[in-house]
Amino acid sequence: MGVTDDLGKYLDYLFDSRSFAPGFPVDEPSEAALQAARSIRGEAPAPALIIHGIMPRSGTVYVGELLRRHPDLHAYPNRLWELPFLQHTDHILKMQRDFLRTYQQNVGKIGERDFLPLFGAAFIAYLHAFAPEGRRILLKVPGVHHLDRFFAAFPHEHLLVLVRDGRDVVHSTCKTWPQITFGMACRRWKRSARMVLACHHCYAKRSQGYWLARFEDAVRDPAGFVREACRRFGLDQAAYPFHQVGDLPVRGSTTLSEQGQVDWAPVQRPSHFSPIGHWRDWSWWRRWRFKRIAGRELIDLGYCEALDW
Repeated sequence: MGVTDDLGKYLDYLFDSRSFAPGFPVDEPSEAALQAARSIRGEAPAPALIIHGIMPRSGTVYVGELLRRHPDLHAYPNRLWELPFLQHTDHILKMQRDFLRTYQQNVGKIGERDFLPLFGAAFIAYLHAFAPEGRRILLKVPGVHHLDRFFAAFPHEHLLVLVRDGRDVVHSTCKTWPQITFGMACRRWKRSARMVLACHHCYAKRSQGYWLARFEDAVRDPAGFVREACRRFGLDQAAYPFHQVGDLPVRGSTTLSEQGQVDWAPVQRPSHFSPIGHWRDWSWWRRWRFKRIAGRELIDLGYCEALDW
Protein backbone atom coordinates (compact mmCIF):
# COMPACT_ATOMS: atom_id res chain seq x y z
CA MET A 1 0.00 0.00 0.00
CA GLY A 2 1.45 3.35 -1.03
CA VAL A 3 1.21 6.89 0.25
CA THR A 4 -1.72 7.62 -2.05
CA ASP A 5 -3.68 4.69 -0.64
CA ASP A 6 -3.00 5.85 2.93
CA LEU A 7 -4.12 9.37 2.07
CA GLY A 8 -7.27 8.02 0.47
CA LYS A 9 -8.22 6.08 3.58
CA TYR A 10 -7.51 9.14 5.73
CA LEU A 11 -9.70 11.39 3.58
CA ASP A 12 -12.37 8.69 3.63
CA TYR A 13 -12.59 9.14 7.39
CA LEU A 14 -12.66 12.92 7.23
CA PHE A 15 -15.15 13.43 4.43
CA ASP A 16 -17.22 10.25 4.43
CA SER A 17 -20.85 11.18 3.71
CA ARG A 18 -21.98 7.74 2.52
CA SER A 19 -24.61 6.11 4.64
CA PHE A 20 -23.82 3.02 6.67
CA ALA A 21 -27.48 2.61 7.55
CA PRO A 22 -28.71 -0.72 6.17
CA GLY A 23 -31.72 -0.40 3.91
CA PHE A 24 -32.98 -3.82 2.95
CA PRO A 25 -35.52 -3.03 0.23
CA VAL A 26 -38.82 -4.70 -0.42
CA ASP A 27 -37.93 -4.95 -4.10
CA GLU A 28 -35.15 -7.43 -4.81
CA PRO A 29 -33.69 -8.07 -8.27
CA SER A 30 -36.12 -9.84 -10.56
CA GLU A 31 -35.83 -13.52 -11.34
CA ALA A 32 -34.92 -12.63 -14.91
CA ALA A 33 -31.99 -10.53 -13.66
CA LEU A 34 -30.81 -13.31 -11.34
CA GLN A 35 -30.90 -15.87 -14.13
CA ALA A 36 -29.10 -13.49 -16.48
CA ALA A 37 -26.45 -12.86 -13.81
CA ARG A 38 -25.83 -16.59 -13.49
CA SER A 39 -25.41 -16.84 -17.25
CA ILE A 40 -23.06 -13.83 -17.35
CA ARG A 41 -20.77 -15.11 -14.59
CA GLY A 42 -20.94 -18.60 -16.05
CA GLU A 43 -22.55 -21.77 -14.79
CA ALA A 44 -19.29 -23.64 -14.30
CA PRO A 45 -17.29 -21.50 -11.82
CA ALA A 46 -18.02 -22.25 -8.18
CA PRO A 47 -19.02 -19.29 -6.00
CA ALA A 48 -16.36 -16.69 -5.35
CA LEU A 49 -15.50 -16.26 -1.67
CA ILE A 50 -15.53 -12.56 -0.78
CA ILE A 51 -14.26 -11.36 2.61
CA HIS A 52 -15.66 -8.10 3.98
CA GLY A 53 -13.78 -6.87 7.04
CA ILE A 54 -15.68 -4.59 9.42
CA MET A 55 -13.24 -1.75 8.59
CA PRO A 56 -9.53 -1.23 7.86
CA ARG A 57 -7.23 -2.90 10.41
CA SER A 58 -9.72 -5.74 10.96
CA GLY A 59 -7.49 -8.62 9.85
CA THR A 60 -8.58 -9.25 6.27
CA VAL A 61 -4.98 -9.59 5.12
CA TYR A 62 -4.21 -12.32 7.65
CA VAL A 63 -7.43 -14.24 7.03
CA GLY A 64 -6.90 -13.90 3.29
CA GLU A 65 -3.39 -15.34 3.61
CA LEU A 66 -4.76 -18.15 5.76
CA LEU A 67 -7.50 -19.15 3.32
CA ARG A 68 -5.54 -18.67 0.10
CA ARG A 69 -3.40 -21.69 1.04
CA HIS A 70 -6.33 -23.86 0.03
CA PRO A 71 -5.45 -25.30 -3.39
CA ASP A 72 -9.00 -24.81 -4.69
CA LEU A 73 -8.84 -21.03 -4.15
CA HIS A 74 -7.17 -18.45 -6.38
CA ALA A 75 -6.64 -15.23 -4.43
CA TYR A 76 -6.88 -11.70 -5.82
CA PRO A 77 -7.04 -12.32 -9.59
CA ASN A 78 -5.34 -9.65 -11.68
CA ARG A 79 -3.59 -8.58 -8.44
CA LEU A 80 -6.69 -6.79 -7.16
CA TRP A 81 -5.78 -6.74 -3.48
CA GLU A 82 -9.06 -5.10 -2.47
CA LEU A 83 -12.53 -5.15 -4.02
CA PRO A 84 -14.32 -1.87 -3.15
CA PHE A 85 -17.35 -2.73 -5.28
CA LEU A 86 -20.32 -2.45 -2.93
CA GLN A 87 -19.39 0.98 -1.63
CA HIS A 88 -19.89 2.40 -5.13
CA THR A 89 -23.18 0.70 -5.93
CA ASP A 90 -24.99 4.01 -5.43
CA HIS A 91 -23.63 4.93 -8.87
CA ILE A 92 -25.07 1.77 -10.42
CA LEU A 93 -28.49 2.42 -8.90
CA LYS A 94 -28.37 6.06 -10.00
CA MET A 95 -27.50 5.02 -13.53
CA GLN A 96 -30.49 2.68 -13.58
CA ARG A 97 -32.79 5.44 -12.34
CA ASP A 98 -31.43 7.78 -15.01
CA PHE A 99 -31.87 5.07 -17.63
CA LEU A 100 -35.52 4.60 -16.71
CA ARG A 101 -36.14 8.32 -16.41
CA THR A 102 -34.75 8.91 -19.91
CA TYR A 103 -37.43 6.74 -21.48
CA GLN A 104 -40.39 6.36 -19.15
CA GLN A 105 -41.93 3.48 -21.09
CA ASN A 106 -39.13 1.24 -19.79
CA VAL A 107 -40.39 1.67 -16.21
CA GLY A 108 -41.93 -1.56 -14.98
CA LYS A 109 -40.15 -3.64 -17.60
CA ILE A 110 -36.85 -3.70 -15.73
CA GLY A 111 -36.72 -4.30 -11.99
CA GLU A 112 -35.60 -1.30 -9.96
CA ARG A 113 -32.51 -3.20 -8.69
CA ASP A 114 -31.81 -5.39 -11.71
CA PHE A 115 -28.64 -3.54 -12.67
CA LEU A 116 -26.92 -4.66 -9.44
CA PRO A 117 -26.66 -8.42 -10.21
CA LEU A 118 -25.94 -7.73 -13.88
CA PHE A 119 -22.98 -5.47 -13.10
CA GLY A 120 -21.80 -7.67 -10.24
CA ALA A 121 -21.89 -10.81 -12.39
CA ALA A 122 -20.02 -9.08 -15.20
CA PHE A 123 -17.26 -8.09 -12.80
CA ILE A 124 -17.00 -11.60 -11.38
CA ALA A 125 -16.80 -12.99 -14.93
CA TYR A 126 -14.01 -10.51 -15.69
CA LEU A 127 -12.04 -11.70 -12.65
CA HIS A 128 -12.51 -15.35 -13.57
CA ALA A 129 -10.63 -14.59 -16.80
CA PHE A 130 -7.50 -14.14 -14.64
CA ALA A 131 -7.96 -17.32 -12.61
CA PRO A 132 -6.97 -20.88 -13.52
CA GLU A 133 -9.88 -22.97 -14.72
CA GLY A 134 -11.58 -24.89 -11.95
CA ARG A 135 -10.33 -22.63 -9.14
CA ARG A 136 -12.61 -20.50 -6.98
CA ILE A 137 -11.61 -16.88 -6.63
CA LEU A 138 -10.90 -15.30 -3.25
CA LEU A 139 -11.44 -11.56 -2.79
CA LYS A 140 -11.40 -9.16 0.14
CA VAL A 141 -12.17 -5.60 1.16
CA PRO A 142 -11.80 -3.97 4.61
CA GLY A 143 -15.17 -2.26 4.76
CA VAL A 144 -18.92 -2.86 5.00
CA HIS A 145 -20.37 0.09 3.09
CA HIS A 146 -23.64 -1.14 1.58
CA LEU A 147 -23.07 -4.68 2.83
CA ASP A 148 -26.86 -4.94 2.78
CA ARG A 149 -26.58 -5.05 -1.03
CA PHE A 150 -24.14 -7.95 -1.16
CA PHE A 151 -26.51 -10.69 -2.25
CA ALA A 152 -28.31 -8.33 -4.61
CA ALA A 153 -25.03 -7.53 -6.38
CA PHE A 154 -23.49 -11.00 -5.97
CA PRO A 155 -26.41 -13.46 -5.69
CA HIS A 156 -24.28 -16.43 -6.75
CA GLU A 157 -21.21 -15.76 -4.58
CA HIS A 158 -20.31 -16.42 -0.93
CA LEU A 159 -19.73 -13.89 1.85
CA LEU A 160 -17.42 -14.04 4.86
CA VAL A 161 -17.90 -11.05 7.18
CA LEU A 162 -14.88 -10.61 9.43
CA VAL A 163 -15.23 -8.69 12.68
CA ARG A 164 -12.59 -7.70 15.19
CA ASP A 165 -12.75 -6.31 18.71
CA GLY A 166 -13.50 -2.61 18.18
CA ARG A 167 -11.03 -1.58 20.84
CA ASP A 168 -8.13 -3.23 19.00
CA VAL A 169 -9.37 -1.89 15.66
CA VAL A 170 -9.46 1.65 17.02
CA HIS A 171 -6.04 1.22 18.65
CA SER A 172 -4.51 -0.01 15.40
CA THR A 173 -6.29 2.65 13.33
CA CYS A 174 -4.96 5.53 15.42
CA LYS A 175 -1.48 4.06 15.37
CA THR A 176 -1.54 3.56 11.60
CA TRP A 177 -3.07 6.96 10.74
CA PRO A 178 -2.27 9.45 13.54
CA GLN A 179 -4.32 12.10 11.69
CA ILE A 180 -7.48 10.15 12.52
CA THR A 181 -8.74 11.09 15.96
CA PHE A 182 -9.70 8.52 18.54
CA GLY A 183 -13.34 9.61 18.40
CA MET A 184 -13.46 9.36 14.60
CA ALA A 185 -12.16 5.80 14.71
CA CYS A 186 -14.64 4.84 17.43
CA ARG A 187 -17.56 6.25 15.46
CA ARG A 188 -16.48 4.46 12.28
CA TRP A 189 -16.32 1.13 14.10
CA LYS A 190 -19.70 1.78 15.70
CA ARG A 191 -21.37 2.55 12.37
CA SER A 192 -19.72 -0.45 10.74
CA ALA A 193 -20.76 -2.73 13.60
CA ARG A 194 -24.36 -1.64 13.23
CA MET A 195 -24.27 -2.54 9.55
CA VAL A 196 -22.77 -5.94 10.35
CA LEU A 197 -25.39 -6.65 13.01
CA ALA A 198 -28.27 -5.65 10.74
CA CYS A 199 -26.95 -7.78 7.88
CA HIS A 200 -26.35 -10.74 10.17
CA HIS A 201 -29.97 -10.60 11.29
CA CYS A 202 -30.97 -11.04 7.66
CA TYR A 203 -28.18 -13.20 6.23
CA ALA A 204 -28.01 -15.70 9.10
CA LYS A 205 -31.20 -17.23 7.72
CA ARG A 206 -29.36 -18.37 4.61
CA SER A 207 -28.64 -22.09 4.48
CA GLN A 208 -25.15 -21.64 3.01
CA GLY A 209 -22.71 -19.13 1.59
CA TYR A 210 -22.52 -16.80 4.60
CA TRP A 211 -20.40 -16.68 7.75
CA LEU A 212 -19.91 -14.00 10.41
CA ALA A 213 -16.43 -14.80 11.73
CA ARG A 214 -14.02 -13.32 14.25
CA PHE A 215 -10.45 -12.33 13.55
CA GLU A 216 -9.53 -13.41 17.07
CA ASP A 217 -10.66 -16.98 16.37
CA ALA A 218 -8.45 -17.09 13.26
CA VAL A 219 -5.46 -15.97 15.35
CA ARG A 220 -6.03 -18.27 18.33
CA ASP A 221 -7.02 -21.37 16.38
CA PRO A 222 -6.17 -20.94 12.68
CA ALA A 223 -6.65 -24.62 11.87
CA GLY A 224 -10.10 -24.62 13.48
CA PHE A 225 -10.95 -21.42 11.62
CA VAL A 226 -9.99 -23.01 8.30
CA ARG A 227 -12.03 -26.14 9.03
CA GLU A 228 -15.10 -24.05 9.78
CA ALA A 229 -14.57 -21.98 6.62
CA CYS A 230 -14.30 -25.19 4.58
CA ARG A 231 -17.51 -26.50 6.10
CA ARG A 232 -19.47 -23.32 5.48
CA PHE A 233 -18.22 -22.66 1.95
CA GLY A 234 -18.00 -26.17 0.57
CA LEU A 235 -14.21 -26.50 0.45
CA ASP A 236 -12.44 -29.82 0.85
CA GLN A 237 -10.81 -29.89 4.30
CA ALA A 238 -8.58 -32.79 3.32
CA ALA A 239 -6.95 -30.72 0.58
CA TYR A 240 -5.80 -27.91 2.91
CA PRO A 241 -2.09 -27.94 3.92
CA PHE A 242 -2.60 -27.57 7.66
CA HIS A 243 1.13 -28.07 8.26
CA GLN A 244 1.67 -24.56 6.80
CA VAL A 245 -0.61 -22.77 9.27
CA GLY A 246 2.13 -22.10 11.81
CA ASP A 247 4.46 -20.67 9.17
CA LEU A 248 2.27 -17.82 8.00
CA PRO A 249 4.22 -14.52 8.00
CA VAL A 250 2.87 -11.31 9.50
CA ARG A 251 1.85 -8.58 7.04
CA GLY A 252 0.78 -5.03 7.83
CA SER A 253 1.40 -5.11 11.58
CA THR A 254 1.94 -1.79 13.33
CA THR A 255 3.41 -3.61 16.33
CA LEU A 256 6.34 -5.10 14.42
CA SER A 257 7.10 -2.05 12.30
CA GLU A 258 8.94 1.11 13.24
CA GLN A 259 6.93 4.10 14.49
CA GLY A 260 3.66 2.33 13.77
CA GLN A 261 4.09 2.60 9.99
CA VAL A 262 2.43 -0.24 8.11
CA ASP A 263 4.76 -2.33 5.98
CA TRP A 264 3.04 -5.00 3.88
CA ALA A 265 6.22 -6.99 3.29
CA PRO A 266 6.05 -10.40 5.03
CA VAL A 267 7.72 -10.54 8.43
CA GLN A 268 8.57 -13.72 10.32
CA ARG A 269 6.15 -14.10 13.23
CA PRO A 270 7.97 -13.79 16.59
CA SER A 271 7.00 -16.38 19.19
CA HIS A 272 5.66 -13.65 21.50
CA PHE A 273 3.62 -11.84 18.83
CA SER A 274 -0.11 -11.37 19.37
CA PRO A 275 -2.39 -8.78 17.72
CA ILE A 276 -5.05 -9.20 20.42
CA GLY A 277 -5.60 -7.03 23.49
CA HIS A 278 -3.41 -3.99 22.81
CA TRP A 279 -6.29 -1.80 24.01
CA ARG A 280 -5.60 -2.99 27.57
CA ASP A 281 -2.90 -0.33 27.83
CA TRP A 282 -5.46 2.44 27.26
CA SER A 283 -5.89 5.23 29.76
CA TRP A 284 -9.13 5.47 31.71
CA TRP A 285 -10.19 8.34 29.46
CA ARG A 286 -9.89 6.28 26.25
CA ARG A 287 -11.77 3.42 27.84
CA TRP A 288 -14.55 5.77 28.95
CA ARG A 289 -14.66 7.42 25.53
CA PHE A 290 -14.97 4.12 23.64
CA LYS A 291 -17.66 2.87 26.01
CA ARG A 292 -19.64 6.06 25.52
CA ILE A 293 -19.43 5.92 21.71
CA ALA A 294 -19.47 2.21 20.83
CA GLY A 295 -19.98 0.23 24.02
CA ARG A 296 -23.41 -1.02 23.02
CA GLU A 297 -22.12 -2.43 19.73
CA LEU A 298 -19.18 -4.12 21.49
CA ILE A 299 -21.68 -5.99 23.65
CA ASP A 300 -23.97 -6.80 20.74
CA LEU A 301 -21.07 -8.37 18.81
CA GLY A 302 -20.25 -10.49 21.85
CA TYR A 303 -16.89 -9.00 22.79
CA CYS A 304 -18.00 -8.31 26.34
CA GLU A 305 -21.07 -8.84 28.50
CA ALA A 306 -20.94 -5.48 30.28
CA LEU A 307 -18.97 -2.26 30.22
CA ASP A 308 -17.02 -2.90 33.39
CA TRP A 309 -13.68 -3.50 31.70
